[in-house]
Amino acid sequence: MVVILAATTLSVCGKKSPSDSTPATPPPTTAPPATQPTPPPTTCSRLGYVSPSNSCASDSPSFQPQIEKAMDQLVSQHPEIFNLGEASGGGQYRVRSPGRYYVGLIQNLEAQGLCAGFDGEELQVKNSNSFSDQYHVMTSAFYMRRGTGSYRTTCTPAVFPTPPPPFPGNNGCPLPGSLEITCDHEDESFYRGDVERAIVKVAKEHPELFNFNNVQPGTDWFAIIDNDNYFNEMVKAMISFGYCSRFDGEELVVKKVNDFSEHYDIFAGEGYIRRGPGAYRSSCFPAAF
Repeated sequence: MVVILAATTLSVCGKKSPSDSTPATPPPTTAPPATQPTPPPTTCSRLGYVSPSNSCASDSPSFQPQIEKAMDQLVSQHPEIFNLGEASGGGQYRVRSPGRYYVGLIQNLEAQGLCAGFDGEELQVKNSNSFSDQYHVMTSAFYMRRGTGSYRTTCTPAVFPTPPPPFPGNNGCPLPGSLEITCDHEDESFYRGDVERAIVKVAKEHPELFNFNNVQPGTDWFAIIDNDNYFNEMVKAMISFGYCSRFDGEELVVKKVNDFSEHYDIFAGEGYIRRGPGAYRSSCFPAAF
């Protein structure tokens, strides 16, 4: 994907330590950080990085027609991103995949010769470094927000993109390194079945890591004796299934392509495994490593 310049997150992937009463388990040893790939030239790369500015004020939108066009195109290109049967009026459909929504808008605005990004809350748009506009294009109820009501503020000079952070380690993944633009809980996860399969595999091949006689009440979540090796072996299991995988210190992260990664909280409170639908936490677009 060509939209790795404005890499921020919609919601932070990973929200807790493995135990409230003990220090967070350090991540397993991984390979050095991935080499940052050279992205194809884009409007954003042509304009270059900027330093954040605090000079922002409500004025008037400069890119509203282009945003409306990008929205119309995205609905036509990828109707599966939306629930076309739910709308708040004026073609403002419910968004089923926030991550794909923002990335799709950024791509469509780039196709119009604009630099676009996402700051975790608002869509950012500019055509020079002299100023940038901010637009709030999705409601808290996950509906598209169209029209001038989506405009929020204009920043002078432009406030994005800023230099991205280093790429995280990738455990020898053959795919290029990637940085996320947005992360959120999606309506659908694709890799949960294989995460479940990895738990079964690790439990069978490494019973010494668990206490199968100690199960969290009301679940089939057995106790973990060796946290570090549990996380390491889960990563190895996912890699053996053909995934790229790493443990980021809080969640198991997996991907097969750089379009997105999925994040799983496989450690429940009080030292038990976590499995089932609740283990899935979020998807990041593009992939978060």
